[in-house]
Amino acid sequence: MNVRYLMMAAFMSLGSFGMAAAHAEDAANVTHGPGMHRGEMREEMKKHCEANPQKCAEMKERMKKEHEEVRAACEKEPARCKEIRQEHREKMREKLCAENPEQCAKMKARHEAMQKQCAADPKACEAKKAEMREKMKERMKQHHEQRMESHESMTTPDGASPDKK
Repeated sequence: MNVRYLMMAAFMSLGSFGMAAAHAEDAANVTHGPGMHRGEMREEMKKHCEANPQKCAEMKERMKKEHEEVRAACEKEPARCKEIRQEHREKMREKLCAENPEQCAKMKARHEAMQKQCAADPKACEAKKAEMREKMKERMKQHHEQRMESHESMTTPDGASPDKK
């Protein structure tokens, strides 16, 4: 999930447009192309942080603050955040289907099969969903920790690169 998209959508929908606009302005000044991969973007950001560690630290602090604000706003209005996440899922699904129709067809078939199983045995379905949610939470936690390690390495004075796992 693209967290920046979710954060921006949540800010705009919950009235914190000023912060979102400021962030968008900074994002516009970064020179990533739309086709740039994560590794390339990470390297570009690392160079940017080495050149200007103060601005990088400020950006990291601002992103942390924005993340906390979004989390707090989602606790206040969970229905709106759920709606934003659903919209994002639909856009990502459309993008996947446009890029890879075969994968999209497989995904739709799995979804339909799961719906049939849930109709036949709702309790087993809920148990499986709960299990999948726990697995997803764990994966997201690991992903978040890896990203934080990566961000920490960008602000180190010696510019050491993170260990690859």
